[in-house]
Amino acid sequence: MKKLLILCTVWFQVNVAFSQNIVLDFSFVDAKNPGVYDAHLNTYFKVYNQKLIDDGQILGWHAWKVINGPQEPFTHVVVSIYDLDKMDDDYTSDTWAERMPNITQSHREMIGQSIGENRKIVGTTTVVNVAEVLQKGVTEYPDIVVMNLMKAKHGKYKSYEDLEKSLTPSIPDNASRKGWSLAKRIDRIGTEMSWTHFTVDWYDTYSDYLKEASQPSQDADKTYEKMMKLRDLTDRVVLEKFIFLNK
Repeated sequence: MKKLLILCTVWFQVNVAFSQNIVLDFSFVDAKNPGVYDAHLNTYFKVYNQKLIDDGQILGWHAWKVINGPQEPFTHVVVSIYDLDKMDDDYTSDTWAERMPNITQSHREMIGQSIGENRKIVGTTTVVNVAEVLQKGVTEYPDIVVMNLMKAKHGKYKSYEDLEKSLTPSIPDNASRKGWSLAKRIDRIGTEMSWTHFTVDWYDTYSDYLKEASQPSQDADKTYEKMMKLRDLTDRVVLEKFIFLNK
């Protein structure tokens, strides 16, 4: 099974990725000490979410780290991928004691306190993939994602999505960009939203993205001017793959 985004989105096989029954839950996390949080993710959360995958409760779990983004309100993005048809099934997860039977209760409490004191979840959202294009021959998502947060004009979601999809029907074989995805939020809606959609550009390395971004500036053509009337680009965040678990 192909590896997912989902940023996203997401991130399963391509024909499954666009099913309305597959959703991606995003958590934007601010860690006071990112290195300590990295250790927590690897030591505790990775093991727990692998069990959820093994038990069939989720399809995947991914952790991403923000690159060169001290101005961002978060340091990590954590994504869980669900099948909506199974979200309401009865399931009892292991307790911390069952997950870590070889340590004392006081040690478990200390771990929980350490995690809580070091991290803050600054936002959550649920999205679905709308479209995705991968360069020919690319079967796994690369290590770098450029996440563009978009605010579509109210009442123009479909027009925006259709135009966005038309601009990336395919990716040339020699392009530095290895993939592209479009996702929309489904948890909230309204004119006060800071963003309603995001696109993701996939690169093998951070330098590949910087080289492409450093090309000479150009004014918007007529197509992009039309795009600007349908949405606003509110922010751009670059993320690096850290943990990537899939069913």
